[in-house]
Amino acid sequence: MNLRRTNTLLLLLVLTLGTLAWWSTREQPAAPPQLLTELQPEQINSIVLSNRSGAAIRLRLSAGRWQMTEPYVVEANEVLIQRLLQITTSPVRHQFPIEPSRLDEFGLAPAKASLRLNQLDLFIGETDPINHDRYLAIGAQLFLIKDLFPHLLLAPATSYVSPNVLPSGSELELIWTSEWQLERTLERSGTWQLTPESSDISMDQLIEQVDEWKSAQAVGVTVAPDTAPEDWIEIRLRDSRTPLSFGILRQRDTNLLIREDLHLAYQLPQLLDLLALPRKRSQDH
Repeated sequence: MNLRRTNTLLLLLVLTLGTLAWWSTREQPAAPPQLLTELQPEQINSIVLSNRSGAAIRLRLSAGRWQMTEPYVVEANEVLIQRLLQITTSPVRHQFPIEPSRLDEFGLAPAKASLRLNQLDLFIGETDPINHDRYLAIGAQLFLIKDLFPHLLLAPATSYVSPNVLPSGSELELIWTSEWQLERTLERSGTWQLTPESSDISMDQLIEQVDEWKSAQAVGVTVAPDTAPEDWIEIRLRDSRTPLSFGILRQRDTNLLIREDLHLAYQLPQLLDLLALPRKRSQDH
Protein backbone atom coordinates (compact mmCIF):
# COMPACT_ATOMS: atom_id res chain seq x y z
CA MET A 1 0.00 0.00 0.00
CA ASN A 2 2.79 2.38 0.90
CA LEU A 3 4.55 1.55 -2.38
CA ARG A 4 1.38 2.24 -4.37
CA ARG A 5 0.88 5.53 -2.56
CA THR A 6 4.48 6.47 -3.20
CA ASN A 7 4.16 5.71 -6.89
CA THR A 8 0.96 7.78 -7.08
CA LEU A 9 2.65 10.73 -5.40
CA LEU A 10 5.62 10.43 -7.74
CA LEU A 11 3.30 10.34 -10.75
CA LEU A 12 1.47 13.46 -9.52
CA LEU A 13 4.82 15.19 -8.97
CA VAL A 14 5.96 14.33 -12.50
CA LEU A 15 2.68 15.59 -13.96
CA THR A 16 2.92 18.79 -11.94
CA LEU A 17 6.49 19.41 -13.02
CA GLY A 18 5.57 18.69 -16.62
CA THR A 19 2.67 21.12 -16.45
CA LEU A 20 4.91 23.81 -14.96
CA ALA A 21 7.51 23.22 -17.65
CA TRP A 22 4.85 23.48 -20.35
CA TRP A 23 3.53 26.75 -18.96
CA SER A 24 7.02 28.18 -18.68
CA THR A 25 7.78 27.43 -22.32
CA ARG A 26 4.50 28.86 -23.68
CA GLU A 27 4.92 31.90 -25.90
CA GLN A 28 4.41 34.97 -23.77
CA PRO A 29 2.41 37.92 -25.15
CA ALA A 30 4.71 40.25 -27.02
CA ALA A 31 5.59 43.41 -25.17
CA PRO A 32 4.26 46.59 -26.78
CA PRO A 33 6.82 48.09 -29.16
CA GLN A 34 8.95 51.00 -28.06
CA LEU A 35 7.74 54.20 -29.73
CA LEU A 36 10.07 56.84 -31.12
CA THR A 37 8.80 59.60 -28.81
CA GLU A 38 6.39 60.08 -25.95
CA LEU A 39 4.58 62.79 -27.92
CA GLN A 40 1.16 62.08 -29.35
CA PRO A 41 0.27 63.85 -32.63
CA GLU A 42 -2.55 65.78 -30.96
CA GLN A 43 -0.12 67.27 -28.44
CA ILE A 44 1.92 69.05 -31.12
CA ASN A 45 1.18 72.68 -31.92
CA SER A 46 4.42 73.81 -33.53
CA ILE A 47 6.50 72.32 -36.36
CA VAL A 48 9.74 73.44 -37.98
CA LEU A 49 10.92 71.32 -40.90
CA SER A 50 14.29 72.01 -42.55
CA ASN A 51 15.68 70.07 -45.49
CA ARG A 52 17.65 70.60 -48.67
CA SER A 53 14.60 71.57 -50.75
CA GLY A 54 14.63 75.24 -49.76
CA ALA A 55 13.77 77.53 -46.89
CA ALA A 56 12.71 76.14 -43.51
CA ILE A 57 8.99 75.42 -43.17
CA ARG A 58 7.35 76.80 -40.03
CA LEU A 59 3.86 75.63 -39.12
CA ARG A 60 1.70 76.57 -36.15
CA LEU A 61 -1.63 75.30 -34.89
CA SER A 62 -4.03 78.20 -34.39
CA ALA A 63 -7.72 77.94 -33.51
CA GLY A 64 -7.69 74.25 -34.42
CA ARG A 65 -6.17 74.74 -37.90
CA TRP A 66 -2.61 74.56 -39.13
CA GLN A 67 -1.11 77.72 -40.60
CA MET A 68 2.20 78.18 -42.36
CA THR A 69 4.13 81.20 -41.13
CA GLU A 70 7.32 80.70 -43.20
CA PRO A 71 8.29 80.83 -46.00
CA TYR A 72 4.66 81.63 -46.92
CA VAL A 73 1.95 83.08 -44.72
CA VAL A 74 -0.91 80.87 -45.81
CA GLU A 75 -3.23 78.08 -44.71
CA ALA A 76 -1.33 74.80 -44.44
CA ASN A 77 -2.05 71.33 -45.83
CA GLU A 78 -3.84 69.60 -42.94
CA VAL A 79 -3.75 66.11 -44.50
CA LEU A 80 0.00 66.18 -45.09
CA ILE A 81 0.70 67.50 -41.61
CA GLN A 82 -1.34 64.77 -39.93
CA ARG A 83 0.60 62.16 -41.89
CA LEU A 84 3.90 63.74 -40.88
CA LEU A 85 2.96 63.79 -37.19
CA GLN A 86 2.53 60.01 -37.21
CA ILE A 87 6.33 59.82 -37.01
CA THR A 88 6.11 60.52 -33.28
CA THR A 89 4.54 57.12 -32.59
CA SER A 90 6.66 55.09 -35.02
CA PRO A 91 7.77 51.73 -33.57
CA VAL A 92 11.51 51.63 -32.95
CA ARG A 93 13.31 48.73 -34.62
CA HIS A 94 16.69 49.36 -32.96
CA GLN A 95 18.21 51.97 -30.69
CA PHE A 96 21.75 52.63 -29.54
CA PRO A 97 23.90 55.57 -28.39
CA ILE A 98 25.90 57.36 -31.02
CA GLU A 99 29.16 59.27 -30.75
CA PRO A 100 29.43 62.63 -32.57
CA SER A 101 32.42 61.28 -34.49
CA ARG A 102 30.20 58.62 -36.10
CA LEU A 103 27.37 60.85 -37.32
CA ASP A 104 28.72 60.80 -40.88
CA GLU A 105 28.30 57.01 -41.05
CA PHE A 106 24.53 57.40 -40.79
CA GLY A 107 24.03 60.44 -43.02
CA LEU A 108 23.75 62.81 -40.08
CA ALA A 109 26.71 65.11 -40.73
CA PRO A 110 24.88 67.04 -41.95
CA ALA A 111 21.43 65.52 -41.56
CA LYS A 112 19.21 65.14 -44.62
CA ALA A 113 16.46 66.93 -42.70
CA SER A 114 15.65 68.15 -39.22
CA LEU A 115 12.25 68.24 -37.60
CA ARG A 116 11.33 70.20 -34.48
CA LEU A 117 8.05 69.15 -32.89
CA ASN A 118 7.24 71.61 -30.11
CA GLN A 119 10.64 71.59 -28.36
CA LEU A 120 11.82 68.15 -29.49
CA ASP A 121 14.47 67.99 -32.24
CA LEU A 122 14.74 65.01 -34.58
CA PHE A 123 17.52 64.64 -37.14
CA ILE A 124 16.95 62.44 -40.17
CA GLY A 125 19.79 60.50 -41.77
CA GLU A 126 20.23 57.88 -44.49
CA THR A 127 18.66 54.43 -44.69
CA ASP A 128 20.17 51.19 -43.49
CA PRO A 129 21.57 49.43 -46.61
CA ILE A 130 20.38 45.99 -45.45
CA ASN A 131 16.85 46.47 -44.09
CA HIS A 132 16.28 49.92 -45.59
CA ASP A 133 15.11 51.35 -42.27
CA ARG A 134 15.66 55.05 -41.64
CA TYR A 135 18.33 56.35 -39.26
CA LEU A 136 17.05 59.08 -36.98
CA ALA A 137 18.83 60.82 -34.10
CA ILE A 138 17.30 62.34 -30.98
CA GLY A 139 19.92 63.75 -28.67
CA ALA A 140 22.73 61.21 -28.30
CA GLN A 141 20.52 58.27 -29.29
CA LEU A 142 20.28 56.76 -32.76
CA PHE A 143 17.04 55.04 -33.78
CA LEU A 144 16.00 52.88 -36.68
CA ILE A 145 12.38 53.13 -37.82
CA LYS A 146 10.49 51.91 -40.86
CA ASP A 147 11.11 54.33 -43.71
CA LEU A 148 7.57 55.64 -44.21
CA PHE A 149 8.17 59.39 -44.17
CA PRO A 150 10.86 60.42 -46.71
CA HIS A 151 8.39 62.14 -49.08
CA LEU A 152 7.14 64.22 -46.13
CA LEU A 153 10.48 64.98 -44.51
CA LEU A 154 12.20 65.96 -47.77
CA ALA A 155 9.29 67.85 -49.35
CA PRO A 156 9.53 71.52 -50.38
CA ALA A 157 7.48 74.21 -48.67
CA THR A 158 4.91 74.30 -51.48
CA SER A 159 3.86 70.75 -50.59
CA TYR A 160 2.70 72.00 -47.20
CA VAL A 161 0.56 74.81 -48.66
CA SER A 162 -3.14 74.00 -48.43
CA PRO A 163 -4.71 73.00 -51.77
CA ASN A 164 -7.64 75.28 -50.94
CA VAL A 165 -7.57 78.25 -53.29
CA LEU A 166 -9.41 80.34 -50.70
CA PRO A 167 -9.01 80.10 -46.92
CA SER A 168 -11.31 77.54 -45.28
CA GLY A 169 -14.62 79.01 -44.17
CA SER A 170 -14.23 82.10 -46.33
CA GLU A 171 -17.30 84.20 -47.08
CA LEU A 172 -17.07 85.96 -50.43
CA GLU A 173 -18.19 89.50 -51.16
CA LEU A 174 -17.00 89.94 -54.75
CA ILE A 175 -15.68 87.92 -57.69
CA TRP A 176 -14.28 90.19 -60.37
CA THR A 177 -13.14 88.96 -63.78
CA SER A 178 -12.44 90.85 -66.98
CA GLU A 179 -15.74 89.54 -68.42
CA TRP A 180 -18.16 89.57 -65.48
CA GLN A 181 -18.48 90.55 -61.83
CA LEU A 182 -20.49 88.88 -59.10
CA GLU A 183 -21.11 90.90 -55.92
CA ARG A 184 -23.08 90.17 -52.77
CA THR A 185 -25.91 92.66 -52.43
CA LEU A 186 -26.18 94.67 -49.23
CA GLU A 187 -29.95 94.98 -49.31
CA ARG A 188 -30.71 91.23 -49.15
CA SER A 189 -28.43 88.78 -47.39
CA GLY A 190 -27.48 85.76 -49.47
CA THR A 191 -28.29 87.31 -52.83
CA TRP A 192 -25.87 88.23 -55.58
CA GLN A 193 -25.79 90.82 -58.34
CA LEU A 194 -24.28 89.85 -61.68
CA THR A 195 -22.74 92.44 -63.98
CA PRO A 196 -23.56 92.54 -66.83
CA GLU A 197 -27.07 91.42 -65.92
CA SER A 198 -28.48 88.26 -67.47
CA SER A 199 -32.13 87.28 -67.17
CA ASP A 200 -31.50 83.62 -68.00
CA ILE A 201 -29.15 82.98 -65.07
CA SER A 202 -31.01 82.21 -61.84
CA MET A 203 -30.00 83.21 -58.31
CA ASP A 204 -29.43 79.52 -57.51
CA GLN A 205 -26.92 79.32 -60.34
CA LEU A 206 -25.08 82.38 -59.06
CA ILE A 207 -24.95 80.95 -55.55
CA GLU A 208 -23.64 77.69 -56.99
CA GLN A 209 -20.91 79.66 -58.81
CA VAL A 210 -19.86 81.26 -55.53
CA ASP A 211 -19.87 77.91 -53.71
CA GLU A 212 -17.65 76.37 -56.38
CA TRP A 213 -15.08 79.11 -55.81
CA LYS A 214 -15.29 78.64 -52.05
CA SER A 215 -14.58 74.90 -52.34
CA ALA A 216 -12.06 75.03 -55.21
CA GLN A 217 -9.00 72.87 -54.58
CA ALA A 218 -5.79 72.56 -56.55
CA VAL A 219 -4.31 69.23 -57.56
CA GLY A 220 -0.91 70.73 -56.75
CA VAL A 221 0.76 73.93 -55.58
CA THR A 222 4.08 75.12 -57.00
CA VAL A 223 6.20 78.22 -57.20
CA ALA A 224 4.67 80.48 -59.84
CA PRO A 225 6.48 80.56 -63.18
CA ASP A 226 8.00 83.78 -64.46
CA THR A 227 5.58 83.81 -67.40
CA ALA A 228 3.28 86.83 -67.32
CA PRO A 229 -0.39 85.93 -66.66
CA GLU A 230 -2.84 86.22 -69.54
CA ASP A 231 -5.61 87.68 -67.41
CA TRP A 232 -6.49 88.54 -63.81
CA ILE A 233 -9.23 87.81 -61.32
CA GLU A 234 -9.89 89.51 -58.00
CA ILE A 235 -11.76 88.04 -55.03
CA ARG A 236 -12.82 90.07 -52.02
CA LEU A 237 -13.50 88.23 -48.77
CA ARG A 238 -15.69 89.36 -45.92
CA ASP A 239 -13.76 90.90 -43.02
CA SER A 240 -10.68 91.41 -45.21
CA ARG A 241 -9.59 94.84 -46.36
CA THR A 242 -7.24 93.55 -49.02
CA PRO A 243 -8.72 91.60 -51.95
CA LEU A 244 -6.93 88.53 -53.27
CA SER A 245 -5.51 89.01 -56.75
CA PHE A 246 -4.92 85.96 -58.97
CA GLY A 247 -3.27 85.70 -62.36
CA ILE A 248 -4.59 83.28 -64.95
CA LEU A 249 -2.19 81.21 -67.02
CA ARG A 250 -3.43 78.55 -69.42
CA GLN A 251 -0.92 75.81 -70.19
CA ARG A 252 -1.05 72.74 -72.38
CA ASP A 253 -1.12 70.24 -69.53
CA THR A 254 -2.93 72.28 -66.86
CA ASN A 255 -4.31 75.68 -65.97
CA LEU A 256 -2.70 77.80 -63.30
CA LEU A 257 -4.24 80.28 -60.90
CA ILE A 258 -1.37 82.40 -59.63
CA ARG A 259 -1.68 84.10 -56.28
CA GLU A 260 0.22 87.29 -56.85
CA ASP A 261 1.12 88.21 -53.26
CA LEU A 262 2.65 84.78 -52.50
CA HIS A 263 4.03 83.98 -55.96
CA LEU A 264 2.34 80.58 -55.76
CA ALA A 265 0.65 78.72 -58.63
CA TYR A 266 -2.41 76.56 -57.99
CA GLN A 267 -2.89 73.82 -60.59
CA LEU A 268 -6.61 73.90 -61.35
CA PRO A 269 -7.91 71.62 -64.11
CA GLN A 270 -11.39 73.10 -63.45
CA LEU A 271 -10.22 76.72 -63.82
CA LEU A 272 -12.01 77.35 -67.12
CA ASP A 273 -15.28 76.18 -65.60
CA LEU A 274 -14.81 78.50 -62.64
CA LEU A 275 -14.23 81.42 -65.01
CA ALA A 276 -17.29 80.66 -67.14
CA LEU A 277 -20.78 81.78 -66.19
CA PRO A 278 -23.42 79.06 -65.65
CA ARG A 279 -25.30 79.89 -68.87
CA LYS A 280 -22.12 79.66 -70.93
CA ARG A 281 -21.14 76.39 -69.29
CA SER A 282 -24.53 74.83 -70.05
CA GLN A 283 -24.18 75.86 -73.70
CA ASP A 284 -20.66 74.47 -73.91
CA HIS A 285 -21.76 71.08 -72.55
